[in-house]
Amino acid sequence: MKSYLKIIIGAVLIGGLFAYLFYRDINDSVVALTNKEYEISLFQLGVFKDYDNAINYQNNFGSTIIYEDNEGYFRVIGGIAYHEENVVKLEAYFTNKKYEYYIKKIKVTEDFTDMLVNYETIMIKTDKEEVIDKINNSMLELFLTYLD
Repeated sequence: MKSYLKIIIGAVLIGGLFAYLFYRDINDSVVALTNKEYEISLFQLGVFKDYDNAINYQNNFGSTIIYEDNEGYFRVIGGIAYHEENVVKLEAYFTNKKYEYYIKKIKVTEDFTDMLVNYETIMIKTDKEEVIDKINNSMLELFLTYLD
């Protein structure tokens, strides 16, 4: 009887260990899927504590927006990208215009990224600067409506 009891206890312990390891692996994957965060890249051309300074700086560029972050800073934004292909494309675009920029990552909702992707699919397919400029302007306007 004792040998059967040892086998049963051993089987339960080994089974429990495998179940724990399997559950932990699955649980981490489920948490990662449910807490998926969407991150976009903002091409920041300048950052100011004073709104009037941001307006004055914004006048040096073509199409830009001013975005006030949670810390009270006014950021002059020249472009937005979600996919890495468009980040690279906008980097080349701003470098060609000789704009100095900083890429700032922010978290956004899934709904906003879904709307942004509609514009990005067009941007991926073009190399024409005027088309990139128009699409980028539309994405900046979309970002302003998202902030409201």
